[in-house]
Amino acid sequence: MEGAVINSVMRPAISELRSEESKLNANSIHTTIVIPVYNEEQALPHVLEAILVVVDNGYEVLVVDDGSHDNTRQVAMSFPCRVISHEVNRGKGAAMKTAGQYARGKNIIFIDGDATYPADVIPQVVRQLDRHDIVRCVRDIGRENIPFINRIGNQIFDNLISTMHKVEGSDVLSGLYGLKRGHLLAMQLKSDGFDIETEIMVKARAMSLTQSTIPIVYNERIGEKKLRPIRDGLSIVNRIFHLAVMLNPVLTYILPGALLWLIALAALLLLGRGPVMLATTGLSTHTLIVSAMAFLAGFQMIVFGCLVNLYAVEAGFGTPSRSLSFIAARSPRFGGAIVGIGLMAAGFIWSVILTHSWLSTGLGPFNDTDSLVVALSLIVWGVQLISTVVLLSIFAGLAKSSTDKELIVSSDHISVLSPSEDFDDDEELLERAVGEV
Repeated sequence: MEGAVINSVMRPAISELRSEESKLNANSIHTTIVIPVYNEEQALPHVLEAILVVVDNGYEVLVVDDGSHDNTRQVAMSFPCRVISHEVNRGKGAAMKTAGQYARGKNIIFIDGDATYPADVIPQVVRQLDRHDIVRCVRDIGRENIPFINRIGNQIFDNLISTMHKVEGSDVLSGLYGLKRGHLLAMQLKSDGFDIETEIMVKARAMSLTQSTIPIVYNERIGEKKLRPIRDGLSIVNRIFHLAVMLNPVLTYILPGALLWLIALAALLLLGRGPVMLATTGLSTHTLIVSAMAFLAGFQMIVFGCLVNLYAVEAGFGTPSRSLSFIAARSPRFGGAIVGIGLMAAGFIWSVILTHSWLSTGLGPFNDTDSLVVALSLIVWGVQLISTVVLLSIFAGLAKSSTDKELIVSSDHISVLSPSEDFDDDEELLERAVGEV
């Protein structure tokens, strides 16, 4: 059905879906090989020829032309493969997300279209996927074919990803790897550029997917390179830290918050006895106010980190720690609410006593500022505890659900996709096949 209108493919009737699904089962496609390309008319024929030599009827080859303005699409359509074209260039990640929606196989193998990766390793990747969730091909030989600045960048990225996300192994950003389609869709990918591998590997670690690696030979590139070291490198670094915000809240929120909270608590206990005189200055009311603010901010960071962790778990990334699971249980939440109410009551009563004492002096100078700061801090801390209990109750009541809706595409060549027809805006297309795994 070459030249089909994309909207008719995106929303077929239920009867058509079932009919196409039965045809798909008969075809028994187990693996989709995805080649995202942009202006690769020179290299693509070599890649496709090498792939078609090593695959059988259990495979399908899906080329995603990311808005090329050369003959890439025409080259792809001259081979026995399926072709999807973006109307404009949207980035490697966008092309891979498009492929994820149209892939027919249970497994998906991604390979760059620049002829640098060996196609003959694909059957080995598929065999490894029978025992593992994700298989990454590590560029062991031929690394001299990687530009020097890219080699330096890859080493930096490997170290950052290992430190911040505990992803094991080297060459994390390799362009040849395979994984289960259900896992890919469950990742809810957001990256549109060369940071897509970072997001996939980090989320695979967060989802506790089993991984395996295969050493490969990396070949010299055919055609013009597309990766821009500075711009795309900054994008990758930004993605590493962005993912850490949600997937590693211990590092980004809980540890810094706990450190700030403990330092502020020590300062409050020390200054609660009265001003502290140092060699050249003294610490009194102003320092006490700053310490109280830091104490509340540190506690809020800890709470926020815990909530982020619970949100990530609800989204399918990772599992909560035993301590966090205990805190989120009903009895601890009830106890936290009681403590919060008690803190608020104590702070309020203390504030009333201080105010009454001041009023009894005839509205003279107020000399209990330090005590009032502590009393008000108790009230705010109590409010924080109660708010935390409410939020924990919300997360504890969320029921995680998953769907395995299928989208079947019957055409061998699919016509142009415009940016307005982006899959990220269509929930029906995003929610599919997760239950297959």
